[in-house]
Amino acid sequence: MRFGVLGRLTVWRAGEPLELGTPKGRVVLAVLLARPGRPVTADALAEALWGGDPPRSAVKNVQTYVHRLRQILGDPERIVRQGGGYLVRAGRDELDATRFDDLAESARAALAAGDPVTARRVFGEALELWRGPAFEGVADIPALTTQAARLDESRLGVLEERIDVDLRLGRHGELLGELTALTMEHPFRERMWARLMLALHRCGRRTDALLAYRRLRDLLARETGLEPGVEVRDLHRTILEGDRAAADADPDDGSGRPEVPVPRMLPPALRDFSGQRAELARIGTALREERAAGAPPGLVTVSGPGGMGKTALAVQAAHRLAPNYPDGQLFAALAGARARPAEPAAVLGRFLRALGVPATAVPDDPEERAALYRGLLAERRVLVVLDDAYDEDQVAPLMPAGGSCGVIVTGRVRLGGLGGARRIELREMSEEDGLAMLRAGTGDRLASATGTEPADLVRLCARLPLALRIVGSLLVSRPHWRPADLVARLADEQHRLDALRYRDLEVRASFELSYEGLRPAVRRLFRLLGLLEAPDFPLWAAAAAADTGLTEAQDLLDDLVDVHLLDIAGTHGGQVRYCFHDLIRAYARERAEAEEAAEVREAAVVRVLGALLALTDIADRDHMGQNMFHRDAPRWRPDRVEASLPPSVPPMTLLAAERAALVAGVRQAAQLGRDELCWELAVGAHTLFETERHYDDWQECYDTAMRLAGATGNLRGRARLLISMAGLLYTRRRYGPAEEANTEAMRLFERIGDRRGHQEALSNAPFFLVPAGRLSAAVTTGSDAYGLLLADGQTAAALHAYSQVGLAHLQAGKAEEAVEVLTGIVAGAREHGIRTLVARDLYWLGQAWLALGRPARAEEAFTELTPLTADIGPSGPFYLAHARGCLRLARGEYGEARQRLLEALELARSLDDPMFETRVLVDLLDVRLYDARDPRELRAAAERAEHAVEVARGIHYPYLLAGVLEKAAALREAVGETVVARELAGEAAAVRARVG
Repeated sequence: MRFGVLGRLTVWRAGEPLELGTPKGRVVLAVLLARPGRPVTADALAEALWGGDPPRSAVKNVQTYVHRLRQILGDPERIVRQGGGYLVRAGRDELDATRFDDLAESARAALAAGDPVTARRVFGEALELWRGPAFEGVADIPALTTQAARLDESRLGVLEERIDVDLRLGRHGELLGELTALTMEHPFRERMWARLMLALHRCGRRTDALLAYRRLRDLLARETGLEPGVEVRDLHRTILEGDRAAADADPDDGSGRPEVPVPRMLPPALRDFSGQRAELARIGTALREERAAGAPPGLVTVSGPGGMGKTALAVQAAHRLAPNYPDGQLFAALAGARARPAEPAAVLGRFLRALGVPATAVPDDPEERAALYRGLLAERRVLVVLDDAYDEDQVAPLMPAGGSCGVIVTGRVRLGGLGGARRIELREMSEEDGLAMLRAGTGDRLASATGTEPADLVRLCARLPLALRIVGSLLVSRPHWRPADLVARLADEQHRLDALRYRDLEVRASFELSYEGLRPAVRRLFRLLGLLEAPDFPLWAAAAAADTGLTEAQDLLDDLVDVHLLDIAGTHGGQVRYCFHDLIRAYARERAEAEEAAEVREAAVVRVLGALLALTDIADRDHMGQNMFHRDAPRWRPDRVEASLPPSVPPMTLLAAERAALVAGVRQAAQLGRDELCWELAVGAHTLFETERHYDDWQECYDTAMRLAGATGNLRGRARLLISMAGLLYTRRRYGPAEEANTEAMRLFERIGDRRGHQEALSNAPFFLVPAGRLSAAVTTGSDAYGLLLADGQTAAALHAYSQVGLAHLQAGKAEEAVEVLTGIVAGAREHGIRTLVARDLYWLGQAWLALGRPARAEEAFTELTPLTADIGPSGPFYLAHARGCLRLARGEYGEARQRLLEALELARSLDDPMFETRVLVDLLDVRLYDARDPRELRAAAERAEHAVEVARGIHYPYLLAGVLEKAAALREAVGETVVARELAGEAAAVRARVG
């Protein structure tokens, strides 16, 4: 694993960047990485997140963010609790900031040992670690400001050291472009100016060196009223003396060679160019490298969708590189996205004439032109920029042969056949760069903007450079428009592309060039995929949209990715996921509405949602042992969906990647009025949302589907959704409302004569009876449901219902009966592959063995549980930590028990689960009662018991409340508070009496 703070906060696992979750979670990780190996207190983290006004739940929220980060990193030991805070464990080679420091020290050691070549290489390795300013995007947080400034200053210092080594090695000519750019970026850094002057002087450009000094002196005088420092003044004096000594030298070297034309074909660079600093640096690094004469030329390819700023980047980079290519710069627009791309022979003709070949001497044969072109460039340092290439065949004849030249090729295709190229794929700009570009292009026109309007414009332009340039042009050319007016125009998604047009600049036209170049089947898939509202999708979704096989769908997707009309969003569970740039999605939907009939569009969406339903079936069957309810909505080719899934990845893991698609799909099905499809998607997502605790998504899907089911009179849909809502309420520990929803579902199933649905609702009843303390009723109801469901072939549902019988026996003090029931359930669940039930009931089986005073048997159950916790989702680590704590408690190992139970308590709070929290608090009170070493500890434990009682009262779970009250009473008795102890014990007895 590697951690990156030299640029935007990034973590790579196995070479792939991780999605780090919420902005606040990223801040927590950034603050921890700013102090690697040292603990950061929870209060300091809260200060970083909320400044001086943290919420009351700040510490608890910090625990949640830490827990989620551990899940994202996939290694709970990466972030550990120490003292009153947290620390991140990152080796010096794993964190780019410490690796940068180590490389810089190694380079200095090599320099001290007299090895400047190695020093130069190692300094370069250190600087290549930088992807942007340190802690980019979060550096303005006070907790990070100082560290970010230190790192940025350290980078500039190392850069200056590397430049000094380059000057020592005689590479002054290669430094000119870089130093010119650096003095523009850091105009008050006199050491940079001194090195620029020295490099110019050593290149024989004394006049330019003196002019550089004058620019610095004028700048300082104007801005600060100061003169340059001693170092720069002394260097200026040396250059002046050298200039006078050479004043009488003969400028004619007597060689008699004719002057060679130096082509300057680059278009002007944009004055308001901004952003893409990392890409500019990568191009500069690649094309400033020393290459042998016989080596191939330096080559950089820049690809990306239309409007992403490929040409502007290439031209900007070429202007900066011009000093490194003193024999000229060639430029050609290859029109690769046009109907008729440029012919290589015609481009060669223009290049040859620019290189001094008379028009009458340009060969007619294309191969002869290419040979002459390469011969002319063989010993020259020329930069060739080939813009908007169509394919490799178009580019090949235009490539120089020798290592003295450099080439930049841009295109909408990736040009993977150009071997040895440094490849850059442009993505949308960062919000910061987008705002900088907008401000640079509008002058003071944003002065009237209020609130978030500038950021809104950047967001509505989807951070596309072309769109931002159009918005800037519109604001400048229409002085009567306010930024708010343009925000309102762009907020209309249906007409957004109409608004993004200014004279010959048009976002739609840019996309159209790529679209028109596609074959018909690819265009059709592009249109249909644009109808989906999911943020990303896998292969099977594309196959469903096009109603085709997986292989054909993959070929069509590859064509769209190749021309950047689709992006790779990443991989999940071994599946590649695809996504649209926001404005390209709008264009795709626009094309679908223009070229496809309404019934065709609806059929495509229904096919994709039907494929998503098929995946929920597959995941539910794998997770629960069988599908547990009647299904009527159409599924699209479940065989193809299943064939597209990696066999080694649990389907529920793959379904988790469709979380946003499920929410969007429920919404889209509702918009289409497809009530069966809508409620089945909402119910199909139930197990995922329950396992992963996505309560807000669960609620949204329920609300959307229930509105439609109510409007259409779909009683089965309403009943099924009520069962789902009962599950949500139960998981949120609202047991009374959960039972009411389940009871209403049973009534609806009876009303429509749906026996199977009624049985499923009946199987859920024990889940609500146990927390209510109605244990005898839970045993009876659970046993009856078990028999009915088993007779109907619903084994999975039967076992789930019967699991509550085991829990009811355990809470009723009948541990032997509980062991018998739970042992049978674990065996049955194993036989039918119901992994979640195996895991949960191994936990309860272990608890039953502990109740019987058999810790060795409990340990066997908990050991079997350990590898299965992933099947329970985020709750899994809690079950395991609590189980281990209970086992240590039973053995009298109080120190270890406390540690494990505190870990479980933190996990329970990170899950925001008061029932889990209460379970742990009961056991922690036992630890404190039996392990207190002096009266002060006992008193502190008694006071903590008040919090435990408060939490237990809030969940309406009599059995747990009675346990907490009993432990609290024992603690009060132990500290001599007999009256309070008697009151608590009496209340506990009253509560316990209600359980039975």
